Amino acid sequence: MLHGMGISTGINLDKLVVAGERISAFLKRPNGSNVARALINKRQS
Repeated sequence: MLHGMGISTGINLDKLVVAGERISAFLKRPNGSNVARALINKRQS
């Protein structure tokens, strides 16, 4: 939410999404993050 509002958090959202995807794949579970799924879909388009 803060990232979308343009507020700096010091967190690299792209790297966080990649880490979340790797963890989800390792656990063999879908990524439950709506933001991550949206960014992944946007990246693939």
